[in-house]
Amino acid sequence: MALFDVLPSDLFKPLASPSRRFYADLLLNLHEKTFSLAAEAPRRAQVIQEIGDFLTRWEYSNHETVDQEEERATALEDRARTIYQRLVDTGWMIEHKDRYIRLVDLDPDASGLLHVLAGIERGDTRTYGGAVIAVLTSLESAASHPAERSENIRNALRGARDFMAHMRMVSVSLRKVEERIVRQDNLRDIFRHFFEDFVQRHLIADFKTLHTKNNPFRFRGTIIHQAQKMLNDPLLLFALGEAYWREGRAQNTVQGELTVSADLSNIIAIFEGTESHLAAIDNTAASIEKRIMTTARYMDRVGRSAEARIIETMKALTKMPQSAEEKLLQAPFLPTYLPVGPAHIPTPRREKPPIEISGLRENKKDPALELFIAAKADYTKRTRVTPQRLAEFIQKAIGDQVSIKGSEIKINTVDDFVCFQRLREIRSIFDGHIAKKYELEFLETRLHNDWIECQDFVIKSKKSAKALHVDSN
Repeated sequence: MALFDVLPSDLFKPLASPSRRFYADLLLNLHEKTFSLAAEAPRRAQVIQEIGDFLTRWEYSNHETVDQEEERATALEDRARTIYQRLVDTGWMIEHKDRYIRLVDLDPDASGLLHVLAGIERGDTRTYGGAVIAVLTSLESAASHPAERSENIRNALRGARDFMAHMRMVSVSLRKVEERIVRQDNLRDIFRHFFEDFVQRHLIADFKTLHTKNNPFRFRGTIIHQAQKMLNDPLLLFALGEAYWREGRAQNTVQGELTVSADLSNIIAIFEGTESHLAAIDNTAASIEKRIMTTARYMDRVGRSAEARIIETMKALTKMPQSAEEKLLQAPFLPTYLPVGPAHIPTPRREKPPIEISGLRENKKDPALELFIAAKADYTKRTRVTPQRLAEFIQKAIGDQVSIKGSEIKINTVDDFVCFQRLREIRSIFDGHIAKKYELEFLETRLHNDWIECQDFVIKSKKSAKALHVDSN
């Protein structure tokens, strides 16, 4: 990873030491209160004083002390200096001088890492309902102002990926809770993990949110529709691609259009796949609830059986004669656990009856059903456009020419029309496979025929144009 090529090599040593909890809390406190709010770099003495004050508060609230390396220094100031020097040596902080004053600041690379860790500590990665709204807002903003706000396409893609990562996190967390419940040996631990880890942390905070009226999925259809609408607008794609090129996110306008199309396609794919993630979350939650219900049901049976036996034993002891009671009390020892009896012996599994021999019956297919399946397959084949089919249609239309207008292409059958209506999308479909062979250019005029009315265009063969250029030279 490029991250470890930038960060200092000893950066994670304090976070891997026995006092890692202290160093983690100290770094987050310095990042939030000492360095983030200061307009200028604080002095070295001020940072050491902040470390000493935090050390006192942390040890008092946690009833712990830092590791032995810092305990050798008895004075609070000496311990704070030792901790400060360790953070400087491991690369978390850097010193520089302003004349005779020694100033301290966080290492810029370590500061970026602390910013991410602070977001995790605050719980920013657990609520992404607003991220879905941000995706829709970004798409609408980019569609309204493509020349000035094309960056919102990238923001929308980033928000969609964050939301999908949150969905995966919820699903994996539920599976982890289920495994933890299964590993418990007694009923008290099972119910404690169920209510603390599952109900309190996921069912109420995350899982329940996905099934309410205000769940993040209410904008899913609108986002998919908006992204598809932008993909089907060639002028909008051209404007966004030109903005990508102008702002340095693409080498030229054509590559910018391809990049915009890829970003919009990724957004569509992410939100179309949310149903499968939600189904996985539902299945895991149902499995956990079923396991807890089964445990509670059998616990209730065991409890009633033991209670009934104890009551019967007490009644039998009260009915015993006095002589027998004295002999019972003179016994050398009494068992401290219930005896093993028929109630504890598992019932043997019943033998399965032999399988009866029966004749096989051949099911005859309905001829109408076979005709329907064949007609359905033929319809799918005729309406599905593949790269090879579209390339053959274009080659047949161009023939020996270098280019051809859309108004000059003849449409004789429905199959020709299905291919013709995809010609305006050759820049973005099939991963640019068709765009490598043919070039599309839109004209200001419009074409009219018996099948469709749309903006006219010109398709040029890149191979023929290249050969013609070589011959002219």
